[in-house]
Amino acid sequence: MSQPGRRRPGRPRNEDRQDTRQVLLDAALELFALNGYAATSVREIAGLAGVHDSAIYFHFAGKEALYAELFAQLGPPSLEALCPDPDAMAAREPEEAVRDLVDGLFRTWSSPRGRRFARVVQRDGSGQDGVRGLTEAIETAKHRLARPFKAWQAAGLLRADLPAEQLVWELMAPLDTIWFLRLHPDASEADIAAARSLVEAHLRFFFTCTMTRGEPT
Repeated sequence: MSQPGRRRPGRPRNEDRQDTRQVLLDAALELFALNGYAATSVREIAGLAGVHDSAIYFHFAGKEALYAELFAQLGPPSLEALCPDPDAMAAREPEEAVRDLVDGLFRTWSSPRGRRFARVVQRDGSGQDGVRGLTEAIETAKHRLARPFKAWQAAGLLRADLPAEQLVWELMAPLDTIWFLRLHPDASEADIAAARSLVEAHLRFFFTCTMTRGEPT
């Protein structure tokens, strides 16, 4: 009879698998930021995580999959997690919806992990795809957000004399610049607060230039 409180050997519990997965992601992020994607090996990631090399392949297909997961969590594709339903976003008032989206992005990008990943992306783009992959990710995010912007234009809430994709670009490009230039791993609390002020100033300017009725709050 098994003893109470002890687990029989076998496949790890789901929470154990999730813990190991996160440890591997954190180790990969640290090494990618320190050495770059190309110069980091699977063995080094496993060593820093304190697991055998084979443990990585239980959770990920390899180094590229680790990078892809970090990129999805912390890079431009994080828009997909913050905006899982563009149609639901379109049903809200544009200023409220955009502010919530930008607040979520800022929380992600100003976190210690987000700031560390900014350095990785500056050097490596999106892993093996490099800068081309980063550009494609930004374009994908832009087209995703264009759906609610088109709906707001059709409802007369945003100016319609510019393509929705252009309005999304005008919103996102300065935010990406703030992430890359201001939210670096060594940023102090004052630096992060200054970046937040830049985001607020950008949003006020954006709403002033694009909204067709009412005043931004």
